[in-house]
Amino acid sequence: MPRCSEKSAWQRNWTVTDREPLTIKEQGIKQGRPNKCFWTDPEISDLELFAARFRKHKYRRHSHVGYVVGVVTDGAEAFFCRGEVHTARAGDIILVNPQSQHDGEAATELGWAYRVIYPREDHFMSVAHSAIPPRFRHSVVHDPELASRIADFHIAAETRSNPSSTQLLWPDILFDLVDRHSETRPTECYDRQDAKRIGMIEEILRAHAVDGISLAGVAAQVGWSQWHLVRSFTRAKGISPHAFLLDCRLRHAKNLIDAGEPLAMASTAAGFTDQSHLTRHFLRAYGFTPGNYQAVRAA
Repeated sequence: MPRCSEKSAWQRNWTVTDREPLTIKEQGIKQGRPNKCFWTDPEISDLELFAARFRKHKYRRHSHVGYVVGVVTDGAEAFFCRGEVHTARAGDIILVNPQSQHDGEAATELGWAYRVIYPREDHFMSVAHSAIPPRFRHSVVHDPELASRIADFHIAAETRSNPSSTQLLWPDILFDLVDRHSETRPTECYDRQDAKRIGMIEEILRAHAVDGISLAGVAAQVGWSQWHLVRSFTRAKGISPHAFLLDCRLRHAKNLIDAGEPLAMASTAAGFTDQSHLTRHFLRAYGFTPGNYQAVRAA
């Protein structure tokens, strides 16, 4: 398990709306409970992760060998990086390149909370099969959709609730960070789509919708790098491999509910950790809960 003593303190509910791109509600944070934790994930090449809430803490200027990718979940952080002071608010992504000096402190008296991952250059390069690591253009970007996925990945890595899903999310996140926010685009960009391989990927993901499969496992079966697989599949289908797998699970859950299965049993049988996990993704996808759907189908 992650070396974190307050796992339940960092569960999040993420809601995306038109008016407020990213809303985060924190649960379980109590007075006296530790407000930070750090751990590594051995299943993702010892990726370092950190979650914290600060009010008065001030980082002195420092740097990291690898990258800093943080999602602010509450409040706002002010920090110096690359010659100027930036402010990152809830829903923003902080991007700090390797060896870049930076600090950090609360931008308001309420402080800030965030979830941080520390990818190394080899994390990006192993997925991309590239000899050149990326460099990010901006220190703060507002990308609510990607921020939400990073936070979901962070929570999944912390709770170890679904390791196969975590392994699928990880290269997908790396790809979109580079594709959207790096100074250079990913190097593996081919215009010609391999329809046969895309079809193979669909079948593999469908076959492993419940038990899950890592992106590396899929890539090995079709003979592509993970980076090229994510880009080609997303371009061809309009959805990432992880999102496709999640859609398969949701459709399977709906079929089970239609057949009269209780929600809790349908959730786990479809590959979700529990009923709340199904409810969160079901609501995001369809706009109503599994309970609403069950009631209508049973009427």
